[in-house]
Amino acid sequence: MPLLDTALSFLQTFLVFAVTISILVFIHEGGHFLVAKWARVWVHEFAIGFGPALWRSQRGETEYTLRALPLGGYVRMAGEDGLAEDDTEIPAQRLFSNKSGWARSAIIFAGPFVNIAAAFLLMIAYVSMVGMPFVEVAEVAPNSPAQGVLQSGDKILQLDGEAIYSDRQIPTIVQDSEGNPITGVVQRGDATVEVQLDPYRNEDQGRYLIGVYFVYPLNRVGQAPDGSALAQQGFQTGDVVLSIGGTSVGSWTEVIDALRQAADSDPPTVPVQIRRDGATQQLSVNAAQLDFASIQDSSVAIRVPATWTRVTSVEPNSIWANAGLQSGDRLLRANGLTVHGAVDVVKAMERARSGDGVLQLEIRRNGDARTLAIPFADTALETAIGNLQLDPARRQPETLWAGVRIGSQQIADILALTYLGLKQVFTGQMEAGQAFVGPVGIADLLGQSIDLGFGYFFRLVALLSLMLGIFNLLPFPALDGSRIVLIGINGFLEMVVGKPIPPEKEGWIHYVGFMLLMALVLFITWNDIQRLLTGGF
Repeated sequence: MPLLDTALSFLQTFLVFAVTISILVFIHEGGHFLVAKWARVWVHEFAIGFGPALWRSQRGETEYTLRALPLGGYVRMAGEDGLAEDDTEIPAQRLFSNKSGWARSAIIFAGPFVNIAAAFLLMIAYVSMVGMPFVEVAEVAPNSPAQGVLQSGDKILQLDGEAIYSDRQIPTIVQDSEGNPITGVVQRGDATVEVQLDPYRNEDQGRYLIGVYFVYPLNRVGQAPDGSALAQQGFQTGDVVLSIGGTSVGSWTEVIDALRQAADSDPPTVPVQIRRDGATQQLSVNAAQLDFASIQDSSVAIRVPATWTRVTSVEPNSIWANAGLQSGDRLLRANGLTVHGAVDVVKAMERARSGDGVLQLEIRRNGDARTLAIPFADTALETAIGNLQLDPARRQPETLWAGVRIGSQQIADILALTYLGLKQVFTGQMEAGQAFVGPVGIADLLGQSIDLGFGYFFRLVALLSLMLGIFNLLPFPALDGSRIVLIGINGFLEMVVGKPIPPEKEGWIHYVGFMLLMALVLFITWNDIQRLLTGGF
């Protein structure tokens, strides 16, 4: 049966890949096709896929084909790369090569454009239907306006009457307050709570703050370069701070708070227990010599997903499964800390590292309360959290305009990351095999997204459509971007010397570019296979 299950899983992944890529290619080539028809260019063939034709139908002047390899497609236009044999009978005014530069550019640009437009629409639909993760408080800074008002795990619903869908909305609201009180509404467990925050002005940073973290600052030293305040007190990059003055700490904010208290004590020297390279050590730290402003952000921070407390799945043979945790269980407390979501589990685990490394997890199962002992000392935090899936906490936009705004912002963020990735590839900071995913990798990601649910799949399709549009706009031979560039170069040459690049030579440029692209695809595919075999996706 395992062999049959593997075969069925492979078949499902292949079918999902083939259908998804075919739809995206249909959108892309459909853009070329519709604008070509609008410009009165003769279209010989509209093809989805490459290789032998599995289906064909002649409608008017155009043959529509579905081909065997679902890795692309094409719109074959008369006069596109010089006169082909079947172009000789086509009226001259219907040839692609005889259209104006603007018309040819519009035809070529239409393919990537509709992919990008489709990505926007799909992302807006995804956000509107599936929703976005709640903006969840990861940690509250000691001695800040948020202390005693907000808690880890609070889901922020509103601030000053504005619905909150992204943590990037909050700095703007805080700055606009100019220090005046901010009213808010948060979801805390099953209760909706109204809160009031009084922003303070941090003169060092030149802005107003409320003291809230949306990424969890672990009790780990992220950077302690030679000569820094932390290094002078014996800390090294990667140290895990377990306790300060005998009191366990579960986050970097707790580390800072304990050291501040020690700095105000007499004497200001305090014992600090750390774990370094798997071994426990003790440092004697003179807290009065620390520059707290400079070490405030010196930790490792992780983004913990916003969740509720119901367990949706547990990885088999993980520390959770071995201790008896099951899907459907509801988390109540972790080492005495009330659990509102995954972030509270992280905090409890980090605090417990200074003790026996066992998490006492109180749960409710079928109405009965029970306690499970979870030994996690030998398991990395990221692995432990990744093996425990809690019910995701999401909220849907309250208005259509909010859905449009949030979906557009998601696309803008992805575009910024794509630009950064391409920049790193072209400047040699990252290898192409690491930055890009080929057909095998895309198929694997699509298969995984189907298993995770429709929402994940829908969002991935939007991202793939966006990437297809962006990639095709690159000015590389054989891609649409290079064709647009060559149209501009030919227009310039016609004005200056009266003669453009011969169509045959332009065709060779694209042919060489296509061969290079195929070589790159093969290289990336090989890397995809290697990563798939080693579990790297």
